[in-house]
Parts: sequence; C-alpha cells; structure tokens
Amino acid sequence: MMRSMQKQKGAVLILLFVALIMGAATAFVGALNNSNPQLRDRLNKQNEMQRIKETLLSYAMTFPEYNTTSNGPGRLPCSDTNNDGLMDCTTTGTGLGRLPVRIVPPIGSPVFLSDRYQGTGQQFWYAVAPQFRQNSTTLNTASTSTLTLDGASVAAVIIAPGPALSGQQRINDNQAARYLESTNVGSPNFVTIHPTDPALLNDMISTITVAEILTAATTRTAQEIKRVLGIYYAANGNTYPGTTAQFSAAMTASGAAWIAANAWVATSLETYTNTTVNPVPTSTATVKFTNCAITFTFNSGLTGFTRSRPTC
Repeated sequence: MMRSMQKQKGAVLILLFVALIMGAATAFVGALNNSNPQLRDRLNKQNEMQRIKETLLSYAMTFPEYNTTSNGPGRLPCSDTNNDGLMDCTTTGTGLGRLPVRIVPPIGSPVFLSDRYQGTGQQFWYAVAPQFRQNSTTLNTASTSTLTLDGASVAAVIIAPGPALSGQQRINDNQAARYLESTNVGSPNFVTIHPTDPALLNDMISTITVAEILTAATTRTAQEIKRVLGIYYAANGNTYPGTTAQFSAAMTASGAAWIAANAWVATSLETYTNTTVNPVPTSTATVKFTNCAITFTFNSGLTGFTRSRPTC
C-alpha cells in the first residue's frame, strides 16, 4: 500500500512538473509575440494567406456552379488591377495586382477573400497564370503554367508586402513597386529570396501549385463522371460503358457542356476501364487523367467514388 501511494505521489509530481513547463513555454511565446509586432504581423499574415488559399481552391473546384458559360473547374479569379476590390479580367499575362476583396460571380453568392489589410494600403497582392485564370479558353490536366516561383511552375501566388524598404512610399495605390521588391514587380517569375542581398526582399509569398489546381479540377470532373455513369447505368441494363468509345459517347450525350468545351475526354482522359467482374449486381469503372496520378474508381452501388491517392 505504501509503495502504491508513493507511485501515485510521484506521478502527480511529474504531471505538475509537465504542466509548469508547458505554462512557462506558453507564457514565453505569448510574451515574445507581444514584444515583437513584426513577428505577430507575419504570423497573422501567414494564417490569413492560408485561409485565402483554401477559399480560392474551393472556388476553383466549384467554378461551374458560379458560372453561366462552358468554362469548367480549375479556374482562379483574375487580380484586381485598379484597387477597387473587384477582379479585372481584361489584362494580359499574369495581371499582377491586388487580391480582390470579393468575387461577384454571375450566379450564386459572392465569395469573400480578404479585406483585412485594405485600409492600411497593405491589401495582399496576387498573380495568376493565364492558363488557370477564369477567362482562359480551355483548362484540363494537359494545361501548364507560365508563372513560376523560384523557378518552379505554380498556378498563382499570394503576396503580403513586408515593411517598407528604402524608396517605397506606401499610399494605398496599385503601384506594385511601392509595396513589392523589384524582383517581384510585374514579372511572371517570382522569387522568395533576393538574388544578391536577402535584406532587399521581405515579401511573404504563398502559392497555389499546379498539382493543387488539377486535384480540385479532377475531383469536380469525377463528380460529373459519376452523375453521367449513373444515367448510363439506368438506361443500359444496369451496366457502365464497356469501352472508352462508349464512355466518351455517354459523356458527350449527358455530360455538362464544360466537359466537351475543355476537352476533358478528348484530350485529358488517359484511361477509362470497365473493371466489372460478372456476375455481380453492380458495375465498376476506373478513370485516370493525364498528368495526374489519381485513379478514380466508380461503383454503381456507392453514392460517391474512391481515389487511389489524395492529390495529383
């Protein structure tokens, strides 16, 4: 009994010690944040940029639901080039500008992005590759990007300016040179480190990669495929298309207009396979797109679909 009580007391002391250490660490981090406004500002901007990125990817995936044309998923909004809070899709190239405060689509509710730093002249900057801009003519997994960050292709960049460097007069306008460093002004090739002097670049940059966009676009396309396969299944004796030609014909006949307009089957489809093993009460098929490592599996007995991996 005595030994058991001693063990319990020892365990309590250990827990108290751990709690003391954790409390001290929390207090230290809190004091550090409070004593360093720049660090606190960077953390706030990092969190906000992550939230913006997630909103943009959601918008890209569900783009057909906001749009009245035959443009399909995977598209990102244009930048705001006149600093009025709304996107401008009349520019060429990457159209470097401010991040729009909100997207006002032809249909559906407006999509809020961020106005956290608008009144201080620090509204985020934003550039998107023409291939993934929402007014691009065709977008599927064969699409590539002409926008780069540190030499690697990306679909878009979100930029938070750091403190003003020498010669940067912040007056809440849309002149990139007043906010971004010279290496990131008006170029499709952005960098995170200045090529000669790290002190000459304090921009914070978050990216949306091509793989992230293609993952969103293929996921939305798989949803449309599932819908079309369901129509075919009901009309053809409870079976999925047996060949790629039959699958292509079904997508043309029953698929949304953006499937054909963006050549999701004609150009982007890598393989379609009916993997049904008879006799079974359900039908199974798989689809894979070029430049995306995901294999989507559709089963007539399931409401959704499965995929071999989470990302392209």
